[in-house]
Amino acid sequence: MKQSSEKILENIYHKGQKNIWDGRTVLANLLEKHGGIKKIDNRKAQALQRIFSVILEGENAAWKISLQLAERIENIEARMAATSQAHDEARHFYVMRDYLKLVDCELDPVPEPVTTALNMIMSTKSLPKKLLGMQLMVEPVALTIFQEVRRISPEPVLADLLEYFERDEARHVALGVHHLPIVVKDIGKIELISLITWQLKIFMLELKGLKELQEDFEILGLDIEEVFALAEKKQLEALKDFVEVLGLRRSVWEPVRYFIRYQKSRILK
Repeated sequence: MKQSSEKILENIYHKGQKNIWDGRTVLANLLEKHGGIKKIDNRKAQALQRIFSVILEGENAAWKISLQLAERIENIEARMAATSQAHDEARHFYVMRDYLKLVDCELDPVPEPVTTALNMIMSTKSLPKKLLGMQLMVEPVALTIFQEVRRISPEPVLADLLEYFERDEARHVALGVHHLPIVVKDIGKIELISLITWQLKIFMLELKGLKELQEDFEILGLDIEEVFALAEKKQLEALKDFVEVLGLRRSVWEPVRYFIRYQKSRILK
């Protein structure tokens, strides 16, 4: 029997409660497991520093935005899920901050496109835009970066730590997948156009932000186009339910997909 969106959202909260992990304990255990932080090549260390300066800024923004969502959302089950996310994001922020302190990471300036995108999501008064921007645009990119950095494992403690982040982030995307359709089910055409236009602005900023980090990803042995393709796939998978609940054919999203692919080929070349 297919579960209702409300039941799924409620379960996100309960699953979050069940799977809570203590960042201090986990980090201490990983340090013991690997005998401390592994010394890595200086160029790779600097690349990780630049990438995870962005990650830390993103976790801080996600913490603030999830608190905004918990305050704004009226649906009880969805509010429970947003509250669970706020708890997760607070943990992600402090444990990543603690890890970066251990490796003597001096935080680098965050690329302006990234800051602009995060500020757009934090400052919008539109609940659909806030959900779309955070849950279905930013979270899939963060999840992809965690998975790809963990796959190449440049530093063992970090790689194992990111597995914990991944588990939480998958639940965060689910909040958008299952609640955004409810929020926008009666949306008008003008509001829909505004939402899609706003989404494309966020997309362009994400793309430009990744472009500024291209050299750092390549130093680590990652292809920026492959990283973005994986993130894009996650975003489009999350968006398909949104389109279908609105009663639209999936083909209506084709112009957006063509726009994405054109801009990706233009910017990431």
